[in-house]
Amino acid sequence: MVIMFFVVLGAAGYTRISSDLFPETNIPYITVVTYYPGAGAEEIEEQVLEPLEEAVAPVSGLRRNIATASEGLALMVLEFSMSTDADTAVNEVQRAVNEAVNKLPNGADKPVVRKYNLNEKPIMTLVLSGNRSLDALYRLADGTVKQHLESLPGVGMVEIVGGREREVQVRLDAKRLESYGLSINYVADRISMENVNIPAGNLYQGEAEFTVRLLGKFNSIGELGELRIPFRGGTVRLADLGTITEEYADVERKFRLNGREAVGILIQKQSDASTVETASRIERQLATVRSLLPGDVNLIVAQNSATFVRDSLNETKRTLVEGVLMCGLVLALFLRRWRSVLTVMLAIPTSIISTFLMMYICGFTFNLLSLMGLTLCVGILVDDSIVVLENIHRHRTMGKDPVTAAIDGRREIGLAAVAITAQDIVVFLPIAFLSGLVGQFFRQFGLTVVFAALFSLFVSFTLTPMLSAHLERHGPGEKKHRRQWVKIANPFAEMGGRALRRYRAALVWSLDHRRVVASGLALALAVTALIPLRLTGSEFLTTPDQNRFTVDIELPSGSSLERTEKVVAELEHRLNQLPEVENTYSRIGGGRSIFGGTGSHLAAIEVMLVDKTKREQTVWDLTEKVRSWKRDYPGVKIVVTEEPVVGVSDQGPPIQLEVTGPDQEKLAELAGKIEEIVKNTPGAVDVRS
Repeated sequence: MVIMFFVVLGAAGYTRISSDLFPETNIPYITVVTYYPGAGAEEIEEQVLEPLEEAVAPVSGLRRNIATASEGLALMVLEFSMSTDADTAVNEVQRAVNEAVNKLPNGADKPVVRKYNLNEKPIMTLVLSGNRSLDALYRLADGTVKQHLESLPGVGMVEIVGGREREVQVRLDAKRLESYGLSINYVADRISMENVNIPAGNLYQGEAEFTVRLLGKFNSIGELGELRIPFRGGTVRLADLGTITEEYADVERKFRLNGREAVGILIQKQSDASTVETASRIERQLATVRSLLPGDVNLIVAQNSATFVRDSLNETKRTLVEGVLMCGLVLALFLRRWRSVLTVMLAIPTSIISTFLMMYICGFTFNLLSLMGLTLCVGILVDDSIVVLENIHRHRTMGKDPVTAAIDGRREIGLAAVAITAQDIVVFLPIAFLSGLVGQFFRQFGLTVVFAALFSLFVSFTLTPMLSAHLERHGPGEKKHRRQWVKIANPFAEMGGRALRRYRAALVWSLDHRRVVASGLALALAVTALIPLRLTGSEFLTTPDQNRFTVDIELPSGSSLERTEKVVAELEHRLNQLPEVENTYSRIGGGRSIFGGTGSHLAAIEVMLVDKTKREQTVWDLTEKVRSWKRDYPGVKIVVTEEPVVGVSDQGPPIQLEVTGPDQEKLAELAGKIEEIVKNTPGAVDVRS
């Protein structure tokens, strides 16, 4: 019943543990983003960044402030010490920024402070297309798709890219403004002040009480035209100062699918939400959304990060199951007692399922690290039970009854079983207390192994002897079944005997040739030394082939959206000619990506490939081919990036050099020289300043 207590709670915990590719980490980085449309980099630096830098400088725990000024965008990345709690740092930075808001220029947006998120990139991209105008598609995306998705649990933000919005445009006549002594800013302020609904208190009538509002929002162009604009000496209608029309807003960004213009919907998850569970909710909701759309409109999933996460986790779980089954097969061949095999095969899943309870209590998730820990400890889980079983079997050969043999065998071998488990704990427990980002990644790995090992010891002291005592009671047909089992297992027993004889001979030879053995050991140690000597390459996380890559495009600053779209169209055509390419979707115009900058001269093409089992070339072969196209586009910066691991946001190239100093011209000169040096370095690609 005690064992069932842990098994039932472990099974319940299994259903409540969320799934993600990597464990949740506390990354002590805070970003402060401020948009100032139309401002150049120098204005951004002087009017936005400098006041904000002064405001956040006194925040405790701040190690470094990396500020970037680009066209229309000010970005600060604040790096704190690893011991700093990111949530606390966000609150302190927010208070500091609020104090500096009054120092920012009037046209600048309010700074946005947020915790650095490994899952910054959208987890899913949807494409809305059909035989309708772009403004109609935009209205469907905004009023139907976005409305039904952004309220789902785990969804952080739903952004619409492309399409066309309608707006009311007021074109003022400069001569009329001058004749009335008015300015454009004054008229714009008056429109903003009047176009609001405001509360106006309460109205009491007998025993009734009513809330009163003043409705000032304009319902039509005619109402807006009748707005009275005060000037010195009287008022004038807004319609008398110019023309008022409803037209399409200027297009700042476009979205294309396989060369055709469409509307893209980018979905980001909340920082603490599960990628797999959030994507599953979205997929279920899409069935409802599609039923609400007109029949001639298509809504497709262009990109889904959860697919890679699911495949990776399912592959790891499959490996775990295969490990358990292979372990049972090996035990059957070597123990040659079906009761012992059954006992051990019950002990392994019991220990694993019980471990789920501790994982749930500690707030762990099913990720590559925790599942890797479970997979690794399958062999560890066998040790305790086999040691106890073998000693119980020895006592049975002494003529003891099953119950007495189980009690005596477990008691005699208890200390050895504890020692086996203790050595596993000594190895893996310190991993859970590593410092820095590595420690946060491997904490769940180390503790999962420790939990499983402790439950394995507990099971070997309780369930294993109990099963042994009851299963070893021979029934009437026992001798017949034993003869059949021995007949099957005899060939493997003979193989084991031959292997044992060869091992004994090799052991005797080794003891007679100690110098040769010692020399071989020294050679093995020398080869092992290659790793600390850095003769072998290393990296934190390998980049898998995820069937996709990105082509970032940057034209000279000031290039029109049409010129950028032309370059994108040419690249799309060349990419779609590759047999390995399944789909391409493009975002033209940098928009409001905090790390990509803003402007009509920026674009990005996401390239989706067919499954790697259906193509001969890897993603790295294809990216090298696309990089070779750069020479065909002089003056255009093209950067090709393989998709980073899901859950690790790509915040720039892996190697970055910084040149600092007070003289901008000298900095530009030095940066140019360094750029040439790096370009000529073997292995360096996509070098840009």
